[in-house]
Amino acid sequence: MKTIKSGLFFYVFVLFAFFNVTAQDSQPTMFTTHTDNVNFDKIMEYEGIIKELNENLVKHNVKGTSWTAINLIDGRYIYASPISNMADLDKNPMADLFEKMGKEAAGKLFERMNECYDSHSDAVIHHIPELSYMPEGYSTDGKNYREYHIMYYSPKNSKALGDAMESVKELFESKGIKNGYNMYHSGFGSEQGYYMVSIAAEDQMDLAKSGQENDAAFGPEGQAVFYEVIKLTSDYEKIEGRVRPDLSYSPKE
Repeated sequence: MKTIKSGLFFYVFVLFAFFNVTAQDSQPTMFTTHTDNVNFDKIMEYEGIIKELNENLVKHNVKGTSWTAINLIDGRYIYASPISNMADLDKNPMADLFEKMGKEAAGKLFERMNECYDSHSDAVIHHIPELSYMPEGYSTDGKNYREYHIMYYSPKNSKALGDAMESVKELFESKGIKNGYNMYHSGFGSEQGYYMVSIAAEDQMDLAKSGQENDAAFGPEGQAVFYEVIKLTSDYEKIEGRVRPDLSYSPKE
């Protein structure tokens, strides 16, 4: 994780909440995401350092930053935090920590963290309420398991794919599907344009069960609707992960 950088920085899902977003706002919600590609043999050490970081953040009640943490099965740790506009990217979210903890102590903590991965990256992602499906009474509370479906597309297919995603939402509504999903779109810092669907569940078995129920409800109509999405994608990725409350941070009011 980076501590101080002009422009994009350590500002953290949630996604993917990266992302526990359930409110249907009139405008997309913007998030910054920081991804650490942690080496498998360093995962335990890395998590210990993140928890140590969080302990210091809580101890000093550091303001100006908060994040939801998600770890994926491929070793990626993603941290996401909402921002109001791109100008927020120029703020240093760790300034308060360095002042209260001390520059030397805080610096050594991040140096230890940097030994756990060979690369990391930052990007902006947008939550799209109008393409998300949140049926009445649905909540992600207690559902920390995540399955992400990422659909990349060529610029020429941007509008058509957006329309196809709208048709998917209409399908869910017409069939009265009980479980919802959040839709996200790539932003600044992404090499390719993509839509990302985030599905929450208690665990993998819970997700599989709801998926089978959905398939039965969709029938042949569902196959036709989803084909309109698939034919417009240039690449596809499915990845599983978990929201990590123990690695997330939010200051006291």
